[in-house]
Amino acid sequence: MVMLIAFLTMASDHIGSIFFPNIVALRIVGRLALPLFAWGIARGYRYTRNFKKYAARLLILAIIAQVPYYLVHGAGYLNVCFNLFAGLLFIKLYDSKLPLWSRCTGLLVLAALPQVFNVEYGTYGVLMIFLFHKFWNHESVIYYQAALTLASVIIWHYDPIQLFSVFSPILLLYIQFFKKSDFKLPRPVQYGFYPVHLLLFDLIKNGGLFR
Repeated sequence: MVMLIAFLTMASDHIGSIFFPNIVALRIVGRLALPLFAWGIARGYRYTRNFKKYAARLLILAIIAQVPYYLVHGAGYLNVCFNLFAGLLFIKLYDSKLPLWSRCTGLLVLAALPQVFNVEYGTYGVLMIFLFHKFWNHESVIYYQAALTLASVIIWHYDPIQLFSVFSPILLLYIQFFKKSDFKLPRPVQYGFYPVHLLLFDLIKNGGLFR
């Protein structure tokens, strides 16, 4: 259920940005997507049986998705899957038994690299994954996520509509605390939706339907 909502809200955001930039409501709905995907990465890390394979699948997805991402958004940024990959490495390193100095150094590097290389959502996305890893089922994640998002608006000048993302942790806590039914999307859908829907949107856009 959570991943389905994440995909639908992400699609809403992209429909708004690509085809209907004047319809702000589509972008507002899209603000729910990133925290849901961040939660998904934290959950995947917690339950995966093979971290290396999980990380490899995510990196391969990021590389493949860059082509349709470039077609839709142009050059200048790397797609959000690179951010999810960096966040996954971040929480893995955080939980490692490496010496404190090396862990802190590595965490700083992993948090900074997405910002340096213009990965979508930059440091903000990596830290959000960490929040969902650290405060898995606790209501305090709402306040931490809100504080992080407010900081991103101030420091990195994100659009203030990003503040609507605070509703995602509320939704997640509702689903988890009240034991709402959940189901798993098939793995091909989980890994294929992002690049395929971008490619489809590019075909529609270049086909002239919204010119």
